[in-house]
Formats: sequence, C-alpha cells, structure tokens
Amino acid sequence: MKFLVLLASLALPALVHAQTRYTITNVGPGGFDAAINASGTIVTTINNQAVIYSGGSASPVPGLTLPATDIVSSIAGINASGAVAGTSRDANGRFSAFIVAGGVLTNLGRGVAGGINDAGTVAVYGGGVSNSGDHLRSASGVITPLPAPFDGALYLYGLNEAGTAVGYFSGDQGHRAVLATRAGLTQLGTLPGGRQSEAYAINSAGAAVGFSTTQGLNERRAALFSGGTVTNLDPTGTSGSVAYAINSAGTVVGDGASILNGRPTFVYTAATGLVDLSTLVNNLAASGFTSLLLARAINDAGQIVGFGTVGGVTRMFRLDPVAGPAVPPAITTQPAALTVAAGASATFSVAATGSPTPTYQWRRDGTNIAGATAATLTLNNLTTANAGTYTVVASNATGSVTSNAAVLVVAPLSTVARLSNLSILTSLAGANDSFTLGYVVGGAGTSGTKPLVIRAVGPSLTPLGVGGALANPKLETFAGATKTGENDNWGGGTALFNAMDAVGAFRFTGPTSLDAAVATSVALGDNSVKVTPVGNLSGAVIAEIYDGHPTAAFSVATPRLVNVSVLKNIGTSLTAGFVIGGTGSRTLLIRAVGPTLGAAPFNVPGTVADPQLALFNSASARIGENDNWGGTAALSAAFTAVGAFQLSGPTSRDAALLATLTPGNYTVQVSGVGGTTGTALVEVYEVP
Repeated sequence: MKFLVLLASLALPALVHAQTRYTITNVGPGGFDAAINASGTIVTTINNQAVIYSGGSASPVPGLTLPATDIVSSIAGINASGAVAGTSRDANGRFSAFIVAGGVLTNLGRGVAGGINDAGTVAVYGGGVSNSGDHLRSASGVITPLPAPFDGALYLYGLNEAGTAVGYFSGDQGHRAVLATRAGLTQLGTLPGGRQSEAYAINSAGAAVGFSTTQGLNERRAALFSGGTVTNLDPTGTSGSVAYAINSAGTVVGDGASILNGRPTFVYTAATGLVDLSTLVNNLAASGFTSLLLARAINDAGQIVGFGTVGGVTRMFRLDPVAGPAVPPAITTQPAALTVAAGASATFSVAATGSPTPTYQWRRDGTNIAGATAATLTLNNLTTANAGTYTVVASNATGSVTSNAAVLVVAPLSTVARLSNLSILTSLAGANDSFTLGYVVGGAGTSGTKPLVIRAVGPSLTPLGVGGALANPKLETFAGATKTGENDNWGGGTALFNAMDAVGAFRFTGPTSLDAAVATSVALGDNSVKVTPVGNLSGAVIAEIYDGHPTAAFSVATPRLVNVSVLKNIGTSLTAGFVIGGTGSRTLLIRAVGPTLGAAPFNVPGTVADPQLALFNSASARIGENDNWGGTAALSAAFTAVGAFQLSGPTSRDAALLATLTPGNYTVQVSGVGGTTGTALVEVYEVP
C-alpha cells in the first residue's frame, strides 16, 4: 500500500517565502501515513487503528468502530470539517473504503480510499484488490464512475476541490502518473529518459507531485506535473527522491533527496529550489530529534507533518512556519586543542547557531582546507606536517564568525595518552559461572610483543571495601583459542611482586593470599583471560590487565592495549575500569551491546533488552552517558574505524558513546534500564 496523503485546499494566506523557517513539535507515535487539515489536526494509524492528534492529545477517530476482525489498513486524509477517509481490511484480506463524518461511519464498499476533499467527496479505486469500479463518492452518496484505465489497474492518492483525482495506472508498460476526472484519464508524462512515474497529491490549481524515473525504470526523482510539463525537483540528486504533498501556494514536501549529507526530508518552492528541511528548523537540537526521516503532508498554512528519530525511536513531527529576521552565526562550541601521536587521527568539532543554519570552512594557519566544510574535521595518519593552528569560519547570509584557535601538536607516541590498564569488576556465582576478558594488543605500525601483568583479584578486594569478595579466583590466559598459561594462587614471588609494583597495581594482602596473577608477554592480536572460581565459590572479583612497557621506552612501533571486552550477565550492574596514561588526550569508543547480540547472526540467548552505560572520572563524577545510541554518523564511523561490528540499526537499544579523555582513572557502569538484566557485551576501544 502506498502512503496516502491529504492535501487540503484552503483560502488561507501562504506563509512561504525565501527564508521560511520552522519550529518542530514531537507529536507522538504514528504509522507513516499521515494527513493534516486546515486547523492543524493530524490523522495517522497506530497499531492498525486510526488516531487523531489535536490540541496536543491523541484519541481514536470518533465513530470509527469496525468489526473485531477488521483493522484500519490506511488513512487517505482528513478534510477541513474533520471528516476522515480511509481503508479497512477484514479477516479475509478484503479491502473496504470508509468515511467518518460527524462521528458517523459510512462503509463505501469494496475498494480503497484514495483521497478526500473539503466537500466530503472521496476517491475510491479498486487497484487490483477488489472488483469495484473506480469512482468518486460525494458526501450525499452520489457515485460518479471514473473511466477505466488505459490498461492494468488504477491507483488514486489525491483529490482536489474540483474533483480531480491523481495517481497512476499500472499496466504492461509499468506505472504512469495520471489525472482522473469523470471526463477521462490524462497521462502526466515522465522526465526525459524515464519510463515510469507516479503522482501522490494535487493542489487546487491542478499541480500534482510524485516522482518520475530518468533512466528507463531507474533513477527516481521528485517531480512536479503541471500544465503538461514534468519538472525535475531534484536535478542535482542521484536517485530515490519522491514528492508526497503540495499545497495551494505550490510548496512541495518529500524525502529521499541526496542533497547535503544523506537522503533527507526536503521542502521545495520555485523561489528556493530543493532545501533540506532539517536546516530550516530553529529548535531541532532542543527538540530531541536527531534526524528527520520522512515528510508526508503539508496544509495551506504551511504546516508540515512527517517522521523523525528521537532517542533511537521513530516519532511523528509537525513543523510550524515561523516569521522572524535572519540571525548572524554565533559559535556555541569551540574546537579544542589536541595532542596526538604521529600516525594517529585527530578530530576537531564545532557547533554554531544562526538563521539560516551556518555553513563551515576549516582553516590551518589561516589557509582554507579544501573540502573541509562539515561541523567536524578529521585528520588521519598524522605527521608533524599536520601540526599547526586550526580555526573554522561559520557563515550564513547575514555574516560570518571565526572560532577560537585550536592548536594541534603531533608528538611521539611515548608522550601522548594511551590505555595502560583495563579491568572488569563483576561477580561469579558458583562453579558453573565464569567470564572471559578479551583484549587486543596492536595499533597501526606496531610490532613485537607486549609485557603485561594480568590479575584475578578476590581476597585482596576486602580491605578496599568490596563486600562479599570471591575467596579463591583462578585465571587462564589465551592467545586466540590457544591456552598459554594459568595461575591459581600467585604465591608471593619476588619477580611477580616487583612487576605488580612497577605497573602501579594495588598490593595483595600478602604472599599467601589466594589471589591469582601472572607477568607475561603477549603477541599482537586477540588475547583473553578467563576467570573462574576455585570450587563452588561465589563472590565479587576483578580481572585486570596492566601495560608493563616502561613509558620512556615507548615509540611509534610499540604495541598498545587497544581494546577490551567482556561478555557477561550484568546482574544489577557491571563495572569496567580503565586507566589512560601519558599526556594529552585519547578518544575512546565505549559500547554496551544487548539487542544486537540477541538478533542474527549472533543469536545470543538472554541478552539485556535495553542496556545503558555511564562514564565516571576518578572523582566519581558522571562525565558521559548513553541509553540508546541513536544511529549517529559519528558513532557508525567510529565502529568502522576500530573494527567493531555495526549495531543492528539506528533504533536498536544498544548503548554507545565517544569520549575524549585526559590521563587518569575512569570507570564505566553498565546496567539495564528499569532494573532489567541479561547478558551484555561491554567494550572499550582506542579510536585511531
């Protein structure tokens, strides 16, 4: 079923001009078929039921009571008087059109409702799903048959006040956009080179919108059909754009346009051309919307209805035009100075306000950097030639402003921040419980082995205030799947004692404590430590990995600890700790993965449904947190950069964050939202 859109045709003043901007409102859930009438009342479907949003509240469409076996399949629209047209489907899959006016439901017979106008006329079509003829049904019940299509089936999606319906017919030659009146069907044509077109809406002036292909059946472009001419609304795009609605002023909305970054929702006027809607919303950041996905309807007051993402969840939005002067750009987040290692990457970020939304140009030592026009600037494989003073100029039609200077220092690896200690604090519950702390030794351009101190601490946690410590832990070390060593009780040996002291590890309670530890060297690649209780013991235990390489001996080729992970039932919570040594700062990717693990191809049973993570510094101050990762481009890029698997989608409830940290001690606490629990994969990556 195509998305159905109502286009109300009203004698209201158009609020469209070259600088129209909007405020956004989170309307609530919706089912992707949305319509709005003159007064701003919105109708949509939720869980196969028709719902009206009016005055900030949602309610079922009054009078729309169907048999228990029937569902609302789609909504065709809502007119100025509040009459709603739509389609229901019975238990046998048969479609029936309906209209609800004044709280009274009228079944219009077999077929699909394809549009409603302010006079209460409904366009009904068979579209291959019923044997009913295509027709217009007036508010008084008068049936006006529409001519049969040229070949195949007719589909109708919009109806204006003159009783002209718009849609397409589907036949042997593919889809062709048409106007349908009682006098006949008129083909609307295609763009040059195209063989397929569809129309979804028509305004009071008879202008229709939809899409046309430009290369046979391929390369869809949003299109305007008017006066016998087909206009490409997306001439600089690549493919996939569709226009879904047009009002009496000729303002068009749609989505799928490959303008700017991604494939955003758009608004089109003859004066402005195609514009990314998200760049015109004054309060987008404050609203909680991270992206605008779909634009589905517009009324003559210029209000736009569509769907976007809030906290990883799809929600319906309403955009309201606002008047006001243009605002010069102002920088709200300045780029920060960075000290990074040769061969690594550096990312500068900026944020600015203004109306229209500012554009950016990064500079190094006062010279523009070609192509550096995003809010972030990432430099890879750094050398001393990249060192310098970086600024960014934010500009819009009213002026420009230059950021504070941010100095980039490219230093030898021994002087910059790096992971020097990784740990997991959790609990074991008897002989059948265990966990594995995985870690990766490496880094671009590194070689050789890495000296490490690895510990599983139970009894010596008690003096540190940890209650219920595991009385006797055991550790086993692995390189890939090969076991390389083990230890039950550390034994108090001098060499091991000195190695632990050298890396700054807290001391065990004595040489006879039943804590486990080894000093070893490992090769580049994936390694792990398995921790188990000796016998049927339970209690708290911490697994630790310390970098044993002397700081003064670090070079670009020295292997580093670049990743740690643990797969474990989190219980009430699980705590991961890490230490950043050296100087400067280090960017880390931190993830708590649950739902993605439970889905294919991993299919891990019993995963936590909604993990959340919180990052704390050594003063126990919360410095970062995330519940649902939200599908941001920055996080997706970071997953790729560190070699982590991608999460299952932008709406998955897995948690992830990026944090740029200075040397010190940090902890990450992972728990289930609402006290839920289950298995989670907790990961900390060094971002190159």
